Amino acid sequence: MPTEPGGGTDIYARFLGPLLSEKLPGKPTIIINNVPGAGSIAGGNQFQKRARPDGLSLIAIGTSITTNYVFRDKRVQFKLEDWIPIISSPQGTVVYSSKSLSAKKPDDIAKLRGEKLVMGANNATGGDMRVLLSLDSLGMTVNPVFGLNRGEVRPGFERGEFNINWETTAGYQVQVLPMVESGEAVPLFTFGVADDSGKILRDPVVPTLPTYIEVYHSLYGKDPEGPPFKAWLAMFDLNVMAAKALALPAGTPKEIVDTYNEAIKAVVAEFNNPQYKKQADDIVGPYPQALGTAAGRALKGAVTLDDETFSWLKGWLASKYQVKL
Repeated sequence: MPTEPGGGTDIYARFLGPLLSEKLPGKPTIIINNVPGAGSIAGGNQFQKRARPDGLSLIAIGTSITTNYVFRDKRVQFKLEDWIPIISSPQGTVVYSSKSLSAKKPDDIAKLRGEKLVMGANNATGGDMRVLLSLDSLGMTVNPVFGLNRGEVRPGFERGEFNINWETTAGYQVQVLPMVESGEAVPLFTFGVADDSGKILRDPVVPTLPTYIEVYHSLYGKDPEGPPFKAWLAMFDLNVMAAKALALPAGTPKEIVDTYNEAIKAVVAEFNNPQYKKQADDIVGPYPQALGTAAGRALKGAVTLDDETFSWLKGWLASKYQVKL
């Protein structure tokens, strides 16, 4: 687990782990070992070096590890495209702000323009990038405090150190919704989810919230377009439609992979079991799950950017955050 306890990826893995254990031959105990650091790079590097292709190791993949991989962080020593996903799960993204700001409901988002927004983040090329890019394109000035892991940011938000934040829908349902209900946090928008035709619709987990595209249209009177929107869509595919995954190390024999693929199919079938349905709805959501070879296609497709999009994002990172790729 390349993240700290308590984040969306950690919650995802801790839900799937016991179910997967029940479906594997012999019902082995699955132990989750958190190895946080460097935007999930530390855990990814450790998995690359130590995990053997014997079926005894899996890695939970989240948006920080994939985004840092795509943007070629110099600390990355793993080869994500060689790992073997058994499941790839879409996860919505919810952006929310503090009650201390002038926005008291989603329709007030224009009021955040001109306010000093402070957001805890790991780095400019990790999972936080999609939110920084979105807020920038909406005309908002964000002052990120880099160097923090996701597990550190939400407590900082609760203490008032940050006034804008984001969470996956899994983390939102479990960790953020109580703050919304108490009035401490104000949900602003989601990234939405894509249907089979690629159209971005409202997130079924939080259907009352507008999507990023709806917010953009409300502020500018038109839909987003051009290279900046292509870049946003690339981040959407990477961080929403292929947001979470579980993968075996490269070189795992086919018979072991097949065993895991059968087990994860049985796990997903349990999502409608009354015993697990509420947890499944809160953590995995109503999104379609990609399994086996489909999981591999979803993840590997998401981590491949065309040259034009990569070049635009490279320029944006350099101009906004002095990050050179």
